[in-house]
Amino acid sequence: MSYKKQNFNGKDKGKNSATEVVIQQPGEVIVPEVADGIVEKIAEEIYGLKVVKCVQLNGYNDKNYHIRVTTSSNPHLTSENPEGYVMKVVNTMDTKRPEIHHAQIEFMKHLRSRGIATQEPVPTVKGENIAFYQFPPPSGEGDAKTHLVCLRTFLPGQIVGDVTLTPELCFKLGHFTATMTKALEGFSHPFYDTFDCLWSLNSIPKLKEWVHVITDVRDRRVVDDVIDQFTTSVLSRRNDIRTGFIHGDPNHLNILVQHKADVMPNHASSQDPDDYVICGVLDFAEAACTHPLYDLTILVAYVMLVAKTFDPLEVGGHILAGYRSVLDLPELELSLLRVTVAGRLVQSLVIGAYSYSLYPNNEYLLTTAHRGWHVLHALWDTPADSLYQMWANIQESYKSRSTV
Repeated sequence: MSYKKQNFNGKDKGKNSATEVVIQQPGEVIVPEVADGIVEKIAEEIYGLKVVKCVQLNGYNDKNYHIRVTTSSNPHLTSENPEGYVMKVVNTMDTKRPEIHHAQIEFMKHLRSRGIATQEPVPTVKGENIAFYQFPPPSGEGDAKTHLVCLRTFLPGQIVGDVTLTPELCFKLGHFTATMTKALEGFSHPFYDTFDCLWSLNSIPKLKEWVHVITDVRDRRVVDDVIDQFTTSVLSRRNDIRTGFIHGDPNHLNILVQHKADVMPNHASSQDPDDYVICGVLDFAEAACTHPLYDLTILVAYVMLVAKTFDPLEVGGHILAGYRSVLDLPELELSLLRVTVAGRLVQSLVIGAYSYSLYPNNEYLLTTAHRGWHVLHALWDTPADSLYQMWANIQESYKSRSTV
């Protein structure tokens, strides 16, 4: 398998680049304010769907709703999805660049063509994949705000974060992520020629603008150290790292699993926590053309947060075993993995804390903080040689097993 090399020195990033990312300012409200009944109204007026049930889902800067419908007057829908749909009301910043949503649709379409399940876009009654809607303020006072809305099919399954994580599931997650990386070979879209975003690992140096929200002295010391090491060890070597398309956020909340019995009719029902298969992937807001190492990094970082029945530091070894059963991992990238994983944890903790300072009622923004600081300190306090030896021993143990 071959990857193109790219020169990142002096690269013309364009208006959507990490170097020119527009950042939410203190006091600036970008999260949509959605009054009761508006989702049902949009579904009927724009999509021709009669809603019988609407449940709000978690979201960072967007509002997401799982809706079920009874009837449809949409001429572009030949049948109704039995699992329902997800309506996304997009934040004001991303509403201003609708091209990102068209690019995501093509990204998902490409993955589905390679056998990886994703949501599918649901067209409006006019046959369009996105729409814009004027949202009246819930209080009834003030001006209406325009937000982009889109509807996608709801994928069945449980998020990884809601099931018991086992070493075997970690292996499957590594295998899946490498498979997704391979599936993205051959994909292209002009939007991604210049796109980068705040959540890109390339943007880690920008975290210095918000580290003031980290008030604990010990935490702040680690944050500063990781940012500096990431900048000097990783970003300085970008020309030597594989380049390709990535999902951008393959975490425990975006990968879906099901018991084998639910997807394989002849498989006996089981409650064995190892008896899960990966059945889909969500959320392509951070998809980009950058480094496949970053998807591996993000997976390891977030899965460590939900490892409660075994040592979180062992997660990397099991994921690497699965990943390397599909793809080779260059030695340089392996040597950078400890720093990149720490970098993602720092990124999530700092951005989460900053966002929470703007939206103190949104506890979802502190998801990483629940275990993130403990995991970050454990990772950073472990000498690199010891960590890599642990991971190597775990990978070696798989050579005598039958997996996936």
